This record gives sequence, C-alpha cells and structure tokens, in this order.
Amino acid sequence: MIQPYFIRSTIFNLCFYIITAIFCIILLPTLILPRKYYMAVVYGFVYVNAFLEKHILGLRYEIKGKEYLPSSGSYIIAAKHQSAYETFKLHILFNDPAIVLKKELLKIPLWGLYLAKSDVIAIDRSTPKVAIKSLQDGAKRVMKQGRPIIIFPQGTRVAPDISAKEKPYKIGIIRIQEATNLPIIPMALNTGIFYPKHKWCKKPGTVIFEFLPPILPSKDKNASDILREIETEIEGKTAKIMEEARSGLKNKIKSSMRIFINLLLVALLSYSIFWFYISTQIGKSISNLMTDIKTNPNILEYKGGEPKIYGFPFKIQLSLPKQIIKTPREKITIESIKAKSWPFPNMPVTFSTGKIRIDIKHWNKNLEFDGIDGEAQFWNNILQIKRLILTHKETKGVLSGDIKLHNDYPIFKLKVELTNHQNFINDLVNKKIIKARAATFASVALRAMQKDGVISTTITSQDNKVYLGAINIYEFPNKNDAYILENGKPSSFATRRVKPVPAQ
Repeated sequence: MIQPYFIRSTIFNLCFYIITAIFCIILLPTLILPRKYYMAVVYGFVYVNAFLEKHILGLRYEIKGKEYLPSSGSYIIAAKHQSAYETFKLHILFNDPAIVLKKELLKIPLWGLYLAKSDVIAIDRSTPKVAIKSLQDGAKRVMKQGRPIIIFPQGTRVAPDISAKEKPYKIGIIRIQEATNLPIIPMALNTGIFYPKHKWCKKPGTVIFEFLPPILPSKDKNASDILREIETEIEGKTAKIMEEARSGLKNKIKSSMRIFINLLLVALLSYSIFWFYISTQIGKSISNLMTDIKTNPNILEYKGGEPKIYGFPFKIQLSLPKQIIKTPREKITIESIKAKSWPFPNMPVTFSTGKIRIDIKHWNKNLEFDGIDGEAQFWNNILQIKRLILTHKETKGVLSGDIKLHNDYPIFKLKVELTNHQNFINDLVNKKIIKARAATFASVALRAMQKDGVISTTITSQDNKVYLGAINIYEFPNKNDAYILENGKPSSFATRRVKPVPAQ
C-alpha cells in the first residue's frame, strides 16, 4: 500500500538531491575564495530548500520564544535533534552559527572541506580529556567572533519515540558554559513528526522551533543540576509540541481522507454515468446500422438479433447473435459477433466471431471459416488493425496495418501472413469454388512469396483498386456508376455487379 504523501515526498526528494548536487558543484570554487562567498552560497541553498519544502511538501516552520535570544554577541543553543530538517534551518534561525560536531566528519571527501570552510567546532574524541579541551578551545574561539554556538546535547539525532533515558544528555554543553560563561538557551522542536529520520515520506504541517528562557551560569548549581534542568526544559516542551503536531496531523489526515473519499465517489459516479451513456450510444449505433442494412435495396434478406451490451464497471462488451445477410448473389452467415473495449476515446477494441459461412449461387458447397479474432483501434478516420486472424481449418491468415477511411475510397496499407495455404486452396478445388488449373497458378504464385513456410505479402490500394502483392483482387464500385435501384440517387451500397439505372 502506498504511504500517505508518497507522491509529493518523492517529487521533493528528487528535487532535493538535484539541488544539493548543483549547489555542491557551485560551492567548489568558493573553497579558495574568502569565506563570505562560500557562506552566501550556503544561505542560498538553505533558502531554496525551504522554498521546496513549503511548496512541494506543504511543510512550513514557526519560531516561538525568539525574545529569549540575545540581540548580539555569542550564546549557546542547546538544541533537540530529531531529523536533518533542523540542520537545514540553523543558518535561517541564527546568524552564522558554529555547529559542534565530531572531528571525523571533516575527513569525508569534499564534504569535510565544506564543513571546515563553515568554521565549525570539531571535537577530537581520541580521549575524554582531549575531547573536552577541543570543545572548550573551539567555543572560546567562536565566542571571540561573536557567533552563536549550536550543540545537540544528546550528541546525535534521536527519534521522537526515544526517551532521554535511552539517549541521555551529555556533559559537554556544561563544559562549554564553564569555559565561556555564556547563557544556554534550550531549543525544543517537533521536526521528527514531519521529517522523520531515514524515512522517504515527509508530512505536511508546521514545524515548531521554540526557544526557552536562558539558563545562566550559576555558582549555586553543580554541572549535574544544570544538565538536568536543560533536559527537563527541552524534553517537557518537546513532548508538548510533538503531541500538538500529532493531533493536528491526525486531523489533517482525516480531512484529507474525507476529501479523497468524496472525490472518489464523484469520480465513480461520473464514470458510471459516462459508461452507460457510451454503451447506450453504441447500442443505438449498432441498431441504426442494422436498420440501414435491412432497408438497403441491394439486401434481399437480413436476419439478426438485437445487440446485447454489458460489462459494467469494466470494459463495455457487445454481443450479437447469429447474423444472416442475403444479396442477389451471396448469402453470408456469421454465427456470433463479440467485441469489448474501455469507454474512452482511442481505446483498442478486441473482437471475435463465431463460424462464418459464405454461400454463392454457382458454388457447389458453401465456404466456411472458423472465425475471426482481432484487435483494432479507430482514431481520426484511421482504422489501425493491430491484428486480425482468420482461420479455415489448418489455414491461418494474419492481417495488420492501417486503413485510412476517405470520402471516395479507403486507402489500404496492410501486411498479410498466411500459413498452410495449400490446404485452403485444395478445399476451394474440392468444393468447385475454383478450377484446378486456377488453383495450380495460385499455388505457384503464393509459393513464390513463401519463406520458412509463411507467405508474407501486402494488401495495398490505388484509387478504387485493391492489390494483394501485385495482384488486383478487388475493385470498389466507381462512384459515377453507383445507384440505388429505386430512385436513382448515388449510393455507397450499390456495387458494379448490379447494373445501374440511369437517373430519371
């Protein structure tokens, strides 16, 4: 199941990685330039990232307790650390902060150079004594620069469900205060609710950064008491704003679910109306076509049951029972016709028929095919036949290509593949549909097109003539000779086999 906010998180993450890569490249030349140019690019990155968070994730931030921050000079921020989100906001929340981190990070290729250029406080953790000295020396240096010092008292990112007992606060922050005599300002936050550690999906909402009253140096309190006070203040406030965030997020998810369900219901209702409308139109079109066939003077007899349309809510399915069409020359019987397609424009239609029987007066016996199976697509007056398979016992013909339907004559551009053609020709001879001599010539001609047992050729058209390879196999009626016998008006149904009656 797709997690909530997966799509917008994916878009954001891809944008984030691309923007990060671009800014890393832009930062390269600033490594040899004065630090102000480097920091200008860093500030550009964090503000671009904040823009992406706001407009893609729907994730904003709010700052509370800003009045507790000194207007100038150096001070210590004891920050809760739940995710990468707050690290991207440190240069927005503070003016050129110095972040306390482990010295090993400076050894990361390229990234370590960027950290060093940021002028961080790197702790050498080779021994506890060396670690405290490097921390205090770095803090004194930054204090002289008048920059705020940012330290995460728990030493690492801590998930919202992890308590201070599991990840206790460390004494390092107290050692910084002892060396600098600066106020410690606790900072609570709820970033882990919206921007969880090592999670792909982020959540929309408002991140809270809340500064608490400063904890000043005191000779009346020992290091443990001050550390406990910092922990109590940060953990208490963090728990409160996290609970508010969770409650708001639940309400937002419930509201989003209601909107989603309503949209889904509207979509389903619209689809249902559309499905039945299209199926009704198809039914009318088929009925009108059947009426046209019945009333055509060139058709002596037509028998065919009404179309049946079904399949909701899936593909529209059409079923026609036995169809019989009789003209002065032939009788065509199709046992059944079935077709199905989705009710949307340009959707492919799959179709099949039952047995097809053709009776022509001068034939001794009728010609019977096992049926047709195919798939076609109609769009912009072009019938695209993806496949059309006609079988006659062991003989199979496969057709594919396009037929452009124009006002005068259709334009054919089809590929034909035929297997076991000789069986079909023999059947035509046995039923005296063609003569043995004509069959011999046809076999020779087809054998010339054969390769690996398959005859490959084309069906093309030129004007009103249709060609199988280079052989003319059919001619459409000349439009000047096409008349309906009753009133002499031009008709697309009349054929050249019927003698035209001149107009009166």
